[in-house]
Amino acid sequence: MPQHTNSPDTVTGTYQQLLSTYQQQAQKLTRQLAWMSGGRLLLFVLCIYIFYRALAAGSGWYALAGLLLLALFLISIRLYDRLQQKRRFYKALVKLNQDELAFLQQQINPYATGREYIDPHHAYSYDLDLFGKGGLYPFLNRCSTGFGKEALADLLLQPDTASIEARQEAITELKDKLEFRQFLQAHGSLLDTKEKEMDQLRSWLQAAPALSRPLYYALQLFPLFTLGMLVYYFISENDWALNAVYYSGILNLAVAFGFARKISAQLSVSTSVTTVLQQFAGQLKQIEAQTFQSPLLQQLQAGLKQDGLTASKAIGRLSSLFNYLEAIVNLLVSILLNGLFLFHIHILYRLDEWRRTHGSKTLGWLRLLGEVEALNSLANLSYNNPSYCQPVISREETLEATELGHPLILAHKRVNNDVSFTGRRFIILTGSNMSGKSTFLRTLGINLVLARAGAVVCARQFTCYPFAVQVSMRITDSLQDSESFFYAELKKLHSIIHQLEAGQKTLVILDEILRGTNSNDKHQGTIGLIHKLVAAHACGIIATHDLTVSSLQDQYPAYVRNMCFESNIVNDELLFDYKLKDGVCAKLSASFLMKKMGIID
Repeated sequence: MPQHTNSPDTVTGTYQQLLSTYQQQAQKLTRQLAWMSGGRLLLFVLCIYIFYRALAAGSGWYALAGLLLLALFLISIRLYDRLQQKRRFYKALVKLNQDELAFLQQQINPYATGREYIDPHHAYSYDLDLFGKGGLYPFLNRCSTGFGKEALADLLLQPDTASIEARQEAITELKDKLEFRQFLQAHGSLLDTKEKEMDQLRSWLQAAPALSRPLYYALQLFPLFTLGMLVYYFISENDWALNAVYYSGILNLAVAFGFARKISAQLSVSTSVTTVLQQFAGQLKQIEAQTFQSPLLQQLQAGLKQDGLTASKAIGRLSSLFNYLEAIVNLLVSILLNGLFLFHIHILYRLDEWRRTHGSKTLGWLRLLGEVEALNSLANLSYNNPSYCQPVISREETLEATELGHPLILAHKRVNNDVSFTGRRFIILTGSNMSGKSTFLRTLGINLVLARAGAVVCARQFTCYPFAVQVSMRITDSLQDSESFFYAELKKLHSIIHQLEAGQKTLVILDEILRGTNSNDKHQGTIGLIHKLVAAHACGIIATHDLTVSSLQDQYPAYVRNMCFESNIVNDELLFDYKLKDGVCAKLSASFLMKKMGIID
């Protein structure tokens, strides 16, 4: 069974070293940006001066020099933006390592909680506290895009159990690719993408073309004439050629103005999604540049390449086109570019061509990105927790664990237990209040959920069949549906029996069922339900305070096993060791605690 070689101290030391390295890189880029900012300003002033001289002297050579300076100015803007983007990237890496260190030291959990996935009616997620503050999801989540967060939630809620071992292999490979994982996360964290921006991108991908091909080709005659006259003027220095350049330039501006509404419509999209696309392109490029060994990662990577073109280049090209479109906000640049080249008409056409070629593939690329982000999150769990093990997925209906613990409990406070469902498939768990029964049930359920997702689990050894999971621990009423706690629980139990009778192999986890009725009714109902579960050959565990239920071990000695959590009174103090033992609980704590607190005599 694969074990990690790094220790917790090594993990922390690595994050501290990376933090120092990336802080130095960010500071270096800040100094470079200061120098480049001054140079860019100088180029702009010089460009304005040369164009002024061209107009005052009527010299074509000055005009040519002005165009060259304008080109240099535009290039400097692009270089400055790239350098600024690089600095933001390294600052994101700084924050990422700061957050990881704070997380390991239990100071904060800055990651998304997945509250939107909370569903009280789900088979197990609500009962096991998968989502929300303090849940499993924020403990795992290192996704920076909505696609990744959704993919991670799907792995916890509805994983493809036929692909568990493929995911395990991919996660094992990603665990040691720390730089790749952090770079992918940092690129994604450069922008907090809102659903509104994604809706705009989806709408744009489905929109009709803004410009037909025949019209575009016809409009190109105007800038060709303008540029032809400009070249002829440089050769002949005839004044009428220069006049033709001026008048045709005005005509070009008029044509561009005629498309102002369509340009503005595209501009409203570009201002929202340009940086989002840059973020996606940066992440996709990281995936494409890697060399993967696991078949699943190779498959995901192959989905980002088609006809010799990578997804990152295609999306990066779209981002550049939107970025060029935004040159219209600079009046001087817009007049020059459209007067000479019908620049924004050209960009409109290129946007249409991009959408025709790549529009239908874009969301698929982003979903693949989300799958890699989800696998990265589970790889991060493995990297941060070297004592966790990779589960062995069995073809037999079994679940065995050695030193099984709850991943959300601090290691120095966690009490681990051994458990086995091999042979006797159903456990009746007894114990006093606060002895650890509910925590153990959640421990069992959460680790099975992690195993089904392909992740490592909090145990020294863990072997399991990929059971479907059904849990009844926390039942809520519904005022909207006029539904009581008791009826909601009956519906949950009915769904469990229905699933078992349909032949689905399921691990059933029950905690003190039928709390909404009297003790005799509760006893009869619990006994009847266990008979039903045994008849359905269910694998599971039920925690109960009703010690008489444990008599079922005598009736089903080969199937039912009694286990318990005990408490001890030492020096008038109630102590719990939270260790799982065979047998039935012999000590109850409620009356002792009530007397100690002065509630009863």
